[in-house]
Amino acid sequence: MFLATEGFKNIVLSSDQMNKHGHEQRKGFLQILEFVEVKDCGDIGTLFSAKLRQALKNLKSVKILSCKSLEAVFELEEEDEESKEEEELPLLSSLTRLELSDLPELKCIWKGPTRHVNLHSLNCLILRNLDKLTFIFPPSLSQSLSQLETLEVENCRELKHVIREKDGDERKIIAESLGFPKLKTLYIPRCGKLEYVFPVSVSLTLQNLERMTISYVYNLKQIFGPDDHASPVNVEKGMVLPNLKELSLEQLSSIVCFSFGCCNFSFPRLEKLKVDEDARLCTKFTITPDGSMSAQSEVLLI
Repeated sequence: MFLATEGFKNIVLSSDQMNKHGHEQRKGFLQILEFVEVKDCGDIGTLFSAKLRQALKNLKSVKILSCKSLEAVFELEEEDEESKEEEELPLLSSLTRLELSDLPELKCIWKGPTRHVNLHSLNCLILRNLDKLTFIFPPSLSQSLSQLETLEVENCRELKHVIREKDGDERKIIAESLGFPKLKTLYIPRCGKLEYVFPVSVSLTLQNLERMTISYVYNLKQIFGPDDHASPVNVEKGMVLPNLKELSLEQLSSIVCFSFGCCNFSFPRLEKLKVDEDARLCTKFTITPDGSMSAQSEVLLI
């Protein structure tokens, strides 16, 4: 079980303090918890069970390493009348850093309804060696990532989408509000089943992106994929990544274009470009008369 001490703000949980059978919560239990680190807990199935929802309000950092049975990090469920009365802050609204590594059975980070979760403080997300994860964010969470600066996703072999696709009204709402205005570093190596990184409309919000590395992603078709709600005007004009300084595209064995439905991208501050000679890109990089770099892509319809 969790180690509970009055006034305790930092906690490191060892394997003999946790199990997969759930945790019993007293009123006020762990409500001021800020930092959690979990390592080598072989039997735990869910780190934060639904009974511990109150412990999610003040969390600032969560780090989970080498828990071979973990299937979900945050288990969420519909709140009862008592929890409705206690609800003040959105869950995970203070979380600034989340790092998950070497979790071979992890199927989802967020399990259950996420309408009361808000990630507006999340600054850094690092995911490594998550063999069964197929998506990172459900659409309902992706619109609250306005402070995200670092996104590193490495060796997640089953990952197909950063943001899970949804049809109907939910997709329309998310498309209108989705963006990553603070994102500076995007690093995605060895995610072989990833189809595209973001919808094309998101590229308009990447005004602070400085470094982008995509490598060993063999199923990739576009960097920025299809989006039913992207503006045709913006697509025709082309798009600008004004602060991109480093771009690396390596070991992409599929036929890849930079963006779905958009032919022209420009990178006025690009300093370093690395593209494999054998990369099958439908994109031509050229230096413009003013010394900046631009990309021209064939429109690839799949």
